[in-house]
Amino acid sequence: MRMSLNDEDIMSKFLHIHILLIAIVMAMFTLTSKAHADEIEHTFTGPDFDRWMYPFNFTNGTRESAVTFSSIGGGFDIFDDRDGQVLLGFITQEDVPAELGIHQYDIASLTLHITISNEGNIYDPTVDAWETYALDSDVLDSDAGRPFELFGTAFRGGYDGWSFGEDGSFPMGAERRERNAYPIAFTNDGDARAVSNNVFDEFTPVPFAVGMVDGIAKGGYIPVDSVVSFEVDVTDPYIQCYLKKACNEGLVNFCLTSLHEAQQPGLRGLIQPNFHMKESWSVQVGLVDAAQLSIVVEVNEEAGPSEDLDGDGFVGVSDVLVALGDWGQCVCCQSDINGDGEVNVSDLLLIIAAWNS
Repeated sequence: MRMSLNDEDIMSKFLHIHILLIAIVMAMFTLTSKAHADEIEHTFTGPDFDRWMYPFNFTNGTRESAVTFSSIGGGFDIFDDRDGQVLLGFITQEDVPAELGIHQYDIASLTLHITISNEGNIYDPTVDAWETYALDSDVLDSDAGRPFELFGTAFRGGYDGWSFGEDGSFPMGAERRERNAYPIAFTNDGDARAVSNNVFDEFTPVPFAVGMVDGIAKGGYIPVDSVVSFEVDVTDPYIQCYLKKACNEGLVNFCLTSLHEAQQPGLRGLIQPNFHMKESWSVQVGLVDAAQLSIVVEVNEEAGPSEDLDGDGFVGVSDVLVALGDWGQCVCCQSDINGDGEVNVSDLLLIIAAWNS
């Protein structure tokens, strides 16, 4: 039976209404899904781990202050370029639920604050190219001072953030590339790269953040006990991924470094930045704060299993197809279920193990 034009118009309107209703239901489902996520805003008022990482530090996590400096030009080329470093670790799991799966976290902002304990440091809030540090380079630094730079942290020697803490072996006298905790930055491809020797290796790393000091003009002197703030670039997908993994683990670690020229024993005139550790007398009596970490993170505690890649409530063929579409290197993508930076057979086996459709 052939429909009249009027019947066709009615059918067309019916189809449009049907599609509209489906769109409304999907939108409601999306809004409902987002409503499950809770925004957590918290400031950690002191680090759980803070230690001066220097090859000949005998005090590990009990030192009152920590200094950052370079070995370049000091006549000790066997040591890392970034010779004096500061490890800062914050256990987050009591205030940010852990082990939900890395994709259940969305870090909106993260800022680290630490107080400088000496005067005379020149304020430089910009990254300086590696050539400006090299002894045999004609490239000059265009501004005064050197920046304080914050990076992620990686571990070697069988350690992780939990086991290294404040008493893990450095080891004592560690030479180039031997320290068991070290700063990392990310390449354009998302690979984590050690930055302790970026001048020796001839590259300029992109830090997680550069230290900023309120009220001080670029090139000015930083007063003692000034707060240095590091606003981490959470818009960088690889830094965001690093922080997601840290929240999932319940511990976030950073390395604070700089390439200030080393002051030789018995000589004066060179200024290196010193920072208050939580054991500092000034911290203990309340004159200054220990390092602090402020975070705003959206946490979805009611999400389905991580193997449900398409979010339809079931783990099945459609999720396998999503994983196959992401196959290969895929830093922090949802198909990388085990978080190793690659979608491969291991992730497929996890999907199969959770199969329920």
